[in-house]
Amino acid sequence: MTDFAERLRQLTHDVVGALSFFSRLPVQAPPWPFDLRESAGAWPLAGLLLAVGPAASVVLNSWLGIAPLVSAFLAIAVAIALTGALHEDGLADTFDGLAHGRSASERLELMRDSRLGTFGALALIIAIGVRVAAIAALVVDPSDAVLALLGVAVVSRSLALWHWSTLPPARHDGMAWRAGQPDAVALQIGVLTGLVAVIVLIIVFGWAALLGLVFAGLAVGFFTSLANRRLRGHTGDTIGAMQQIAETMLLAGISAAAATISG
Repeated sequence: MTDFAERLRQLTHDVVGALSFFSRLPVQAPPWPFDLRESAGAWPLAGLLLAVGPAASVVLNSWLGIAPLVSAFLAIAVAIALTGALHEDGLADTFDGLAHGRSASERLELMRDSRLGTFGALALIIAIGVRVAAIAALVVDPSDAVLALLGVAVVSRSLALWHWSTLPPARHDGMAWRAGQPDAVALQIGVLTGLVAVIVLIIVFGWAALLGLVFAGLAVGFFTSLANRRLRGHTGDTIGAMQQIAETMLLAGISAAAATISG
């Protein structure tokens, strides 16, 4: 419990470090060493802060009378600008690698190719398209869209942490290999933060949130199993892809609440 309390005390430091690492925000990394595996519990909270931008965009666009579909695209554009498309890049690279190659090593090399392939492009189109459609449906009530964006940002990063902790590093070099796996305390903090967000989403969206969680749970399990079979572990790209997949499936399920709202 002492380690847990100590890690909670340095959570602000870890959030700042995560924002400096995972975003384009002008945040200066803390002066003392930033340990990725020990600070991983701050990822969901960093995601929450990054989701404030897209959520604010939804509110502003609603006030201006901008059409829901346009508002949804703009919200995704803000999110991509804040992260520098870091997770989207991981999604594209992962699917280009998973779809080709005769061995895990060949697939891993393909994932390092900066060129965008067919499967990577399709993964981006589908993920962005589903997220835009879901947000556009929820924008009927802007407060629902805001709560969905904030909650999903937290839960999706908790699920990405789970993916990271479940598989060994697929490579013997690179960031993911150097980081290893999140330590037990960081994982506990990240999962607990995600559980709080899950409770809020269920309170707000009811059965639609449960549907989103089922969609995300199935997708996370399938993708993690696929990465294990095809790549023999995780990489930084698969962690980013997992966040994108979880966010997409969560929003897809939660968007079912829009039918209740409009009805």
